[in-house]
Amino acid sequence: MDIRTSVRNRREARIRELLEEKANPASAMRQESEALLQAAEFNKKHFTGSLASPLQDPVSERDPEKLWKQGYRGWEEPVPTPPASGPPRLMTGLLRRIVISALLFGAVWGVFSTDQPWAARVQWFVVDGLSREMDFAAAQAWYEEHFGGAPSFIPIFGQDPQESTKVNGEMLVPPLSGTVLQPFVVDMKGIKIVPQSEQQSSREVRSIEAGRVMKVRPLPDGLYTLEVQHRNGRYAQYSGLSHVTLRAEDWVQGGDVLGVVPLSVSSGEEPVLYFMLKEGSMFVDPADVIPF
Repeated sequence: MDIRTSVRNRREARIRELLEEKANPASAMRQESEALLQAAEFNKKHFTGSLASPLQDPVSERDPEKLWKQGYRGWEEPVPTPPASGPPRLMTGLLRRIVISALLFGAVWGVFSTDQPWAARVQWFVVDGLSREMDFAAAQAWYEEHFGGAPSFIPIFGQDPQESTKVNGEMLVPPLSGTVLQPFVVDMKGIKIVPQSEQQSSREVRSIEAGRVMKVRPLPDGLYTLEVQHRNGRYAQYSGLSHVTLRAEDWVQGGDVLGVVPLSVSSGEEPVLYFMLKEGSMFVDPADVIPF
């Protein structure tokens, strides 16, 4: 006989006892005592060690389904898992980003400290990526499409390029017809320009505007550096020239030939023009005022 059948029989017997109790109270009390003794024997037989005897608590009745789960199925309350010890996820992610940034910075610093042909290409790639201007027109169009207007907290948004005016209306002559090999952001002093071709006219270095030659200094490899004072407190330095015929205190006009970039140099490096431009005591990026 299983537990459910036993419980059902007990309840039916209890109902009969209650009906008979009205007719014979003494017999009902005797039958109730016998039922309690039978229940105690049943519990002792089937639930030894897991239930208290019904004689100890005759009022409350145990739930057989709960007892079956506890005694026969071994179900237990889940034990809460303690929180994992260690640093928070935020600190772990921040530490990982700091380590990666330090490694990347060290790699870039090592490339810029190396004077090798392959390093020059990597340097140019890094400098070009850092100095390239952001396409604010595309960003403004995206912002207007998603938010319905340009943000007022970014002044450059909403400006019409046609409304901008020139700060300086004068045009300066490019010192050399060629390609900028090293931009201004590398050393924040000057740029390196490679001649466009090996023809004599393409290697001629010209004065950017009228001015007075201040110094002509020879270099160890047989080349020269010219320092020229131009108008409005502007100074220019042309380094890496050959065939220089000018002397200090000579006057030049814009476009006059100052010298020539040689086809080769004794050091074996690629001949370039190193051009620096200063306004007062501050170095200026030549690409901002000269159309290369």
